[in-house]
Amino acid sequence: MPVYSERDILQADKAWRINFINSLVGFKNLNLLITRSPAGVYNAAIFNSGLHIGSSPPYVGFLLRPTKVPRHTYENLLSYPYATMNAVTESLYKQAHRTHHHIPATESELEYAGLEVEWVEGVPLPVLRESPVRALLRFSEEHLLQVNQTRLLIFSIVWVEVRGEVRVDGFVALDELKVVAGSGCDAYYRAVAIGREVVQRERA
Repeated sequence: MPVYSERDILQADKAWRINFINSLVGFKNLNLLITRSPAGVYNAAIFNSGLHIGSSPPYVGFLLRPTKVPRHTYENLLSYPYATMNAVTESLYKQAHRTHHHIPATESELEYAGLEVEWVEGVPLPVLRESPVRALLRFSEEHLLQVNQTRLLIFSIVWVEVRGEVRVDGFVALDELKVVAGSGCDAYYRAVAIGREVVQRERA
């Protein structure tokens, strides 16, 4: 039964430490964010750090690693504050994983990874053709976390398309849409629902 102190973790091999800490917090569903550069190149980046920020009005957030190296998604948002959020499925995850690779800003990760897109009327950025949940996000604000210079990027939700059932109570069963979850930088999981429980909502 391994036990690690803070000192043990900090003194461990960097690659081991990254995998260890990333996998500790567990898996979350994967989304591909598509943004546009000032030169009109479409960037795609895979994220498993999506956060529910609020529902009224609707906001989501994504954690961005420190910008001491180029982060095309962030740079693009500063010039054009919109992104499409595309859920990654079992049939897409291997291609979506390729967006982890570092390629020049002048090249599109969509083309590099062989991801097919389409255009939806009224949506100014492409969406993944095969994705079952697609949304247009507007970049609203950012918060720099002083502990490690990570950024929390917050977006308002402008438009959503769910290509499947939305339950009467608004619930979207992502497992039925074959959405996959990710842990760390390279592990992928199939989601299986085991039940839902009653939630006592706060009174207005």
